[in-house]
Amino acid sequence: MPYRVIDVFMVGPLRLHTWGLMVGLGVIAGAALAVRLANRRGLPGDRLWTIAVVVAVAGLLGSKFLWALQPATIEETMADPLRLVAVWQGGLTFIGGLLAGVPAAILAARRARLPLLATADVIAPAFGLGLAVGRVGCFLTGLHPGRPTTLPWGIEYLGAVRHPIPLYESVLGLLLLGLGLLLLKWRLPTGVTSIAVGLGYLLARPILDLLRAQQGVAGADPRLVGSLTLTQGIALVAVPLLVLALVARLRTARGVSHPV
Repeated sequence: MPYRVIDVFMVGPLRLHTWGLMVGLGVIAGAALAVRLANRRGLPGDRLWTIAVVVAVAGLLGSKFLWALQPATIEETMADPLRLVAVWQGGLTFIGGLLAGVPAAILAARRARLPLLATADVIAPAFGLGLAVGRVGCFLTGLHPGRPTTLPWGIEYLGAVRHPIPLYESVLGLLLLGLGLLLLKWRLPTGVTSIAVGLGYLLARPILDLLRAQQGVAGADPRLVGSLTLTQGIALVAVPLLVLALVARLRTARGVSHPV
């Protein structure tokens, strides 16, 4: 299908950057959902707004920091260390934001005196919603080009019909949203929902990375080693750990479990 990059659009006299707007809307939508779910489960949902701000800032810095330290970019970073925090220059990696956002959320939840696992469970579906909304911004601005494809939903971009990778991740976000909401309805030990959603993301995202354009294509994502993406490399370590954590939580209780 035909495709056109939309970096900015005008609302009256306002010039809005599409990517930043959609990411911001994703954060707000996710936080609003987490607050609503928290209130339903007897948690003080209003405290989650503060956590959302902390996670958004930490995630933005973490995504830039890890991007700048990848093998393909570290030489430029060594020459200009400001690139480690120069979020205004572009070049971000979602997994870096996730790695920074999780510990930031833990610290913020502890400071707010919220039960960690119960809080993580209500944040998990919100993560899926935020991902779904935010990746629309990536799609509209031409980020993360895919490999050429003959599928009917391919987009005409960079001289070929390509997989719309950001839209695939938006769909993944909706699936994680649905998974999280479904698991919250079941009588499961606290922590199972958040671990399952995290595991779902780290299983699906590396598969989607196989469809990303290889180096040499304008805007292609850098690789960690060979054709291995950063997320794929991290998933090799994180997935087994999450599986062990999931098994451990499922063994901790039968029937109703209490927040910890």
